[in-house]
Amino acid sequence: MKTDLYSEFEIFPWNKNLDTGHAVIDEQHRTLVDLLNRLARTLIDAEHSVINDAFDELAAYANWHFEDEEVIWRTYFKDNSWYSSHQLRHASFLPKVIELKEGDPGKPLADVIEQVIKFLIRWLAFHIIDDDKRMAFAVEAMASGVPIDEAKAIADNKMGGSMRILIETVLNMYDGLSSRTLDLLRERKARMKAEEELKEVNRKLEALSLTDQLTELFNRRHLYAIFDNESRRARRDKMQLAYYLIDIDYFKRFNDSYGHLCGDTALRQVANCLQDICRRPSDAAFRVGGEEFSILSMHYSAEDAMVFGERVRQSIEDL
Repeated sequence: MKTDLYSEFEIFPWNKNLDTGHAVIDEQHRTLVDLLNRLARTLIDAEHSVINDAFDELAAYANWHFEDEEVIWRTYFKDNSWYSSHQLRHASFLPKVIELKEGDPGKPLADVIEQVIKFLIRWLAFHIIDDDKRMAFAVEAMASGVPIDEAKAIADNKMGGSMRILIETVLNMYDGLSSRTLDLLRERKARMKAEEELKEVNRKLEALSLTDQLTELFNRRHLYAIFDNESRRARRDKMQLAYYLIDIDYFKRFNDSYGHLCGDTALRQVANCLQDICRRPSDAAFRVGGEEFSILSMHYSAEDAMVFGERVRQSIEDL
């Protein structure tokens, strides 16, 4: 179930407009985007440890990528204002992300991560299709023998006009897509929570349907439901299936004399005694009605069954 959910959502799908033309940088950008999508998908479960692990992995990879990317760009732009500006933008990234994550300790972590994700999408998309692509255009021009200043002018020219419109269009597209996808994540998370709550209610209802409410022993309905299966299991395993019927002597007189509360207490004491005795997986105790109880129990021999029955009788007598 979770694997299907995790593969459904891409809050930041890769787009060809994000390609810079530099193979190494583009590959690292794709990994960053994958890690960002993974962080977004952790919001489905909203388990703090999973969210924090995904966040830490993304932050660590971003830090490594920035260092590696700076080495690449330094080859072409060392001692140039473009390079120093690029470094400053890298340096401001992680502090801003950490500030967003830790800025409001009272806010639910899932809500904080949503805010971080929106910032990351906008920052990464702009950084890739504006900063990195601009530098890639300049490198492409320099590769044809153009001096650096002219190459920068060529890159700036390419990044203007229709390219600027494209950049704004892509950024707006990602803003809208991220908001809609986060809404879907919240809806899916709420639905999963409701489904889990419904399953829990059904489990409780099923348990109630098989359990006597006063004593918490199995009820007559469950006895009838499992008796045939237990009989077949006993024959298959060549075991003795013993059925013990236990009736509390003079219970009606006791109940009439001391009242229903005392009667209920006595029944619960008997039930607790039977539960203590029926500790093996092959033993089961039931309240079949009023002051009547029963036990289904597997034994290797009839003699073992007799010994067990006497133990039950003596334990109740000793109450």
